[in-house]
Amino acid sequence: MSHVLHRGKSERAMLFLRALLVLVLMSACTVLPEREPVDLFQLPPSAIRAHSSPQLTGGLRLMIPESSDALGGSRLLILTENNNFQAYPGARWTAPIPQLWRDWLLDAFWQDGRFASLSTDSAGLQSELSLNGMLRALHTETIDGRATAVVRFDALLISSARREIVASKRFETREPLSSNTAAASVAALGVAADRLAIELISWAAGNTNN
Repeated sequence: MSHVLHRGKSERAMLFLRALLVLVLMSACTVLPEREPVDLFQLPPSAIRAHSSPQLTGGLRLMIPESSDALGGSRLLILTENNNFQAYPGARWTAPIPQLWRDWLLDAFWQDGRFASLSTDSAGLQSELSLNGMLRALHTETIDGRATAVVRFDALLISSARREIVASKRFETREPLSSNTAAASVAALGVAADRLAIELISWAAGNTNN
């Protein structure tokens, strides 16, 4: 009889513990923060038009540029007047910023049309020239009290055969924001990127025979 009573108490204790565990798990679920919704952005498609010059026969390979740690991620960044990087909440690029820039720039080169053969470092194809460099800015800065999109790229044109620098130049463009929002930042960065690409492509085309 005592054995039956002991078994009954054990079963009631197990049921109590299971019920307690369920309650603990349910309470934990209610205090966990909900996942923040994220808007994914890409740079607006380049508005560059086809150039009237004859196509260049030499191939050009676009590399993913170097960047700082801050620009290595996918957050939409704001550089404050205190030189502190902050991010637009709930907003990200569709890819890490250096890759995003390389892919967007490739499309701009295609639309310009002066280079007949274009490839990227991920394709593993050989080409006469490579475009590499350091992406120093693709973010919003507060300049003279106004939010401004800044794109800054230190370009290197490299001879693949000789493995030496053919030309180098810093490019920088700015565009004020219409409002201090992530969408306005992306739109302004697209305008600034287009202006920079026009200069960059003409520079690269002018140095292909060096």
